[in-house]
Amino acid sequence: MFTPFRKIRQQLISENKMTKYLRYALGEIILVVIGILIALQINNWNEAKNQHKVLNDLLQSIANGVQSDLRELALLSEARANIVIKIDSIYDKYSSLDKKVLNTEEASYVNFAFSNILNTIHLNTHLSAFESLKNSTYSGKIQGTDLALLLGTYYTSADKIRNIEDRHNQTIKKLEQDWGSHFRNNGGSLFMAPWDAGDFAIASPRFLEIMKAPQTRSIWEKGYTEGGVVKQYQEQILMGEKLMEMIRESKTEFDQQTKLAFSGILFSFGDADIISLLINGEVPTGFQLNYAASDIFRGYTSNQEDYLVIEYPANSYAWASAYFSIDALYGRVNEMDFSTYSKVTIEMRGETGGETFKIGMKDINDPADGTESKIKIKLTDEWKIYEFQTYQFLTADMNRIMVPLSFVFEGPIGEKINIRSVQFKKE
Repeated sequence: MFTPFRKIRQQLISENKMTKYLRYALGEIILVVIGILIALQINNWNEAKNQHKVLNDLLQSIANGVQSDLRELALLSEARANIVIKIDSIYDKYSSLDKKVLNTEEASYVNFAFSNILNTIHLNTHLSAFESLKNSTYSGKIQGTDLALLLGTYYTSADKIRNIEDRHNQTIKKLEQDWGSHFRNNGGSLFMAPWDAGDFAIASPRFLEIMKAPQTRSIWEKGYTEGGVVKQYQEQILMGEKLMEMIRESKTEFDQQTKLAFSGILFSFGDADIISLLINGEVPTGFQLNYAASDIFRGYTSNQEDYLVIEYPANSYAWASAYFSIDALYGRVNEMDFSTYSKVTIEMRGETGGETFKIGMKDINDPADGTESKIKIKLTDEWKIYEFQTYQFLTADMNRIMVPLSFVFEGPIGEKINIRSVQFKKE
């Protein structure tokens, strides 16, 4: 005890002032307790600060790894999209029956595309920082947050992408082995190195035969499927960019716009007050725009700067429909519960005004015969927001929606409409 306090205590005892002494002693105890509490609080603050720093360091390491992932994902996406373009070009230019001769440059183009398919590639996700976070006590600090949900989904999705790639690569290696066995002493060296053939005009017919052979065609066809994973890469890039942004800005919860953008990936439809099928003319992840018609058709849709154009050509079909479908979890989820959303708003205009068509919704059990409930609309040439109650689509089971919205045209008269946004909203 400090000397001044000791003197006061001794004086009170010597003067036999026990009541004052007890009050004084209680005061001393309170001061000691306060001192201890302050020391504990400071210690807790320091501990929390240290934990926050460790957690932040782990998250920053994750962000650095994701940044590297994004560079690789962009390259993978470009590489796989390019191989599809090359195969399309080869089929268009060189696969016709009347094509009898190739020059060396053309043969080299074919060879490079073929070699690209055989040189298998795959995603290498940076996992060490995420594994460190998972195995630490600090992961609990963000448990239950949107950041934790996004982290888990990002790395789970990366695993699924690698599984898709591994299956593809295994098939390619098997096809390559079969191809090598078949053409080992039967033109394989010519196909793999056409520039070494000498007078290629003589070798060209054999090169074309190998290019069109069933064993080679199987490899072309498998290579063409590489385009199927590009969408998964784009979703992964979208998640990675949002992860980096949230970590850099120390955010743990999504804003409303992020919920909309990620609804098709994270399946948080019910958490968002609004579901967007179209945002400034662009279809967000989780949905897909399709076009169907009464006869052989092509997709009569195009994108302008901030809106979508849907065209129904005159005197071409008995009917046609541009429609949104649900496309989540690599196409395995094709229906969603829309029961919490009571209205749909569509911002649109006609190309010239007076365009007439119908909108509809279909549940998973609706037959493909056009008997679903539809609402007739007539547009002006001015942008306008049209609002409809979902109960107006009488035949649609809102718990199991497969086509959230369709634009249906009928008869011989051509129509062209512009659409900027489509949103489902809660009351």
